Amino acid sequence: MKLISLGVALAATSLRTTTAASSGLPVPPLPPWYPLQAWEISSVSTSHPSASAYGPNASTLLLTITNPRYIAALPAPHASGGGYVAFTQSTAQCELHWKVDEQTPYGHSANSCVAAIAQPDGFTHAQWDITLNELHTDLAGPGDYYLSLSFSLAYNGTLYGTTAYKLMTGGTSFRAGENLDGQCAEGHCEYQLRDGSAPALLQPTLQECKSACG
Repeated sequence: MKLISLGVALAATSLRTTTAASSGLPVPPLPPWYPLQAWEISSVSTSHPSASAYGPNASTLLLTITNPRYIAALPAPHASGGGYVAFTQSTAQCELHWKVDEQTPYGHSANSCVAAIAQPDGFTHAQWDITLNELHTDLAGPGDYYLSLSFSLAYNGTLYGTTAYKLMTGGTSFRAGENLDGQCAEGHCEYQLRDGSAPALLQPTLQECKSACG
């Protein structure tokens, strides 16, 4: 958790609250045009073996995604210096397993991301989720490899008797030859984020909000 003020040094020892005039958050009232900053995907790895621990034709996706910036959570009381309490940065390691067949629908994402808070503060709680929307892999034409993903990030925390909540979503896609490198051969495909493509950026959209909503 960060407390964003007008540059006045404040401290709440119990929660290790600090100030950060350079964090990019505006002073109250939060304007409705306040932009959300892009999320960053630093690594992507996919594997499509003909046999695995998850059964025949089960595929795996490993991905790392980060919200690298603070997000205004709730206004701080004037007696505490004003400004905003902020949700801190968070990173998630996401892992999906699915089968490439007509009987297995895309979209399964339950318990697939493990989130970590960059600076644990006792206030910020983050939950990431990932959904596979579409996958196209043609073993007869290895260059025709494409996948579409969507993400959600939910922040929540309670302080000063107020509960703050924000739900954001975003989506992106990856295609061989554009931002993925790899190959398919003998029924096995492996792809990774292309050199020079990291981090891949995607713009989140605020879907639900409680406190400091603009």
